[in-house]
Amino acid sequence: MEPNASDIDVVLLSRPHIAVDFVGAIRKHSSAPLLYYGHDVHYLRIEDQLRMQPADKLLRAECDRVRKLEHGIWKLVDAVYYPSASETRHVREWLDGQSSTFRAHTIAAYAFDDFPEQPDANLTDRHDLVFVAGFAHPPNVDAAEWFAHEVLPLIQKRHPQIHLDLVGSNPSDAVKALHGGPVTVTGFVTDEELSARYANARVVVAPLRFGGGMKGKVIEAMRFGVPCVTTSTGVQGLEQTADFLAAADTAEEFAGHVLRLLEDDAAWRRSSAAGQAFVRASFTEDAQWSEFARELPWTMTAGEPSP
Repeated sequence: MEPNASDIDVVLLSRPHIAVDFVGAIRKHSSAPLLYYGHDVHYLRIEDQLRMQPADKLLRAECDRVRKLEHGIWKLVDAVYYPSASETRHVREWLDGQSSTFRAHTIAAYAFDDFPEQPDANLTDRHDLVFVAGFAHPPNVDAAEWFAHEVLPLIQKRHPQIHLDLVGSNPSDAVKALHGGPVTVTGFVTDEELSARYANARVVVAPLRFGGGMKGKVIEAMRFGVPCVTTSTGVQGLEQTADFLAAADTAEEFAGHVLRLLEDDAAWRRSSAAGQAFVRASFTEDAQWSEFARELPWTMTAGEPSP
């Protein structure tokens, strides 16, 4: 890095277990601003999992290790970015008790420039349910099992032919075991096939019972204009969506939201339009750039970042 240090204007790191190996070298050889983007505050996600698995000593030890790792990185960089205001608020509260002078910003996690037009045009032909996730991730495995075993049977009482597609890569053995009857486990699908599944789905479900950060699967559903039903975990960082994004933490309430969107075309259209409008307004390149620009040397006024 040393021969090229003078050519570096700013450094952006991500992933705590990777970032930690580069901070020292960057600080030694460069005076460029050092920024860190966290996809989520990992130890908060593990703490949430511990709420459901309080006796898991290995998980608790991992939580302590990751907390120390993330706190250490925050102390060593100039600014951190997280995709939800709740995470940024958590970082700032932690910062209040430290001597470090780093700053925390909330930044849009995604930027979209294309959206399906008139997703309700084929509403009468839309059917069934989709859950899109990477199924090597424990929160997604738990969500699939809970929905298939606890929620889906309640929906089948009124819609016995309803079908659930579990769409995503690396399905675990527990997820594969759900395949059959009203459930299909697809494994990896191409972007084209994923778009086609969204174009034909009646409802997207994101039944996450623990996890941290803003959920890309929820945002993606709104982008495609497909109403989504999720949980209090699934709406983390999406507080502005309370009027149109359905959320419930019990099987009965979750099933009720799904049934409403299966049976009420007007409710479906309202949720579809509101969700897509929210993503159009919030997840743009301009929104991302405006946050990064606050820390870039060539955008600062009088040598200080914007407040």
